[in-house]
Amino acid sequence: MLATVRSIVEETAAGQQVTDETPLIAHRIIDSLSLLTVVSRLEDSFGIRIDDTDVLPTHFETITAIRSFLTSKGR
Repeated sequence: MLATVRSIVEETAAGQQVTDETPLIAHRIIDSLSLLTVVSRLEDSFGIRIDDTDVLPTHFETITAIRSFLTSKGR
């Protein structure tokens, strides 16, 4: 799962290299527009629905945070 999330983030963020703990929002690796792309790709890749109310900075701050969020959604 972690490799898939990392791949989605790197592809969406113009191929920037990130670690599992890189602050994605704080370092402006993903912005509000690219976050929507990440959400859409996560939904497609993992067969889940991410509600608007789930799109919180804490859920998308790092790749590890995204994985924890996906795990909480049953993935």
